[in-house]
Amino acid sequence: MRIGESMIPEFDMEMAGTRKVLERIPDSLLTWKIHDKSNTVGWVANHLADIPAWVEMSLNQDEFDVEPVAGEPYRSPSLGKVDEILALFDKNVAGARAGLEKVDDATLRGPWKLLKQGEVLMTMPRLAVARNWVINHSIHHRAHLCVYLRVNDIPVPGLYGPSADDAG
Repeated sequence: MRIGESMIPEFDMEMAGTRKVLERIPDSLLTWKIHDKSNTVGWVANHLADIPAWVEMSLNQDEFDVEPVAGEPYRSPSLGKVDEILALFDKNVAGARAGLEKVDDATLRGPWKLLKQGEVLMTMPRLAVARNWVINHSIHHRAHLCVYLRVNDIPVPGLYGPSADDAG
């Protein structure tokens, strides 16, 4: 079995959990933030919808410049409705999953670079992009949203078993 194929069960489980959290967000909460130094729920939700696209991008490009010298800087999506965020998430998850299903091991082991204005910020194997910057990064931000749901008295879904809200 290829490495990408072996990642599918973990990827599917974590993306399904992330979708369950995103589904709980009411549109009215998108502009809320827990602290002045924190991002809004909408920013975090849009970021979570965008993160899976990094799999496809890293498999199809050797590098990505977030702020190219002769071009427009990368901009995170800023969708204003949860349904739109979920649609983007689903599209990006499907693309990432398709990429993992077909990628060969040599490509996954190959280097990928993140740049800013042509300067290399980091170089890592594409496999590390998928694991660290997609799966783990999604879990990290999903946890933020779970806290935001909890402090707003919105039931938190169970992710690795029942949540306190499921135990009722």
